[in-house]
Amino acid sequence: MMTSNQEQLAGEFLIDRDGVVRWSFTEVLESGLQTFKAPNPEELMSAASRIA
Repeated sequence: MMTSNQEQLAGEFLIDRDGVVRWSFTEVLESGLQTFKAPNPEELMSAASRIA
């Protein structure tokens, strides 16, 4: 997705071996929430540790 200033927004996903999305982080433009921020490493590691 491109912003009005031609900046690219990104999404990151953690998908298990069965193809199920177990965690996601997507940038959003609403009120600047999460725009150009990195995902929280603790949240990502927590989600990864729950995947068997």
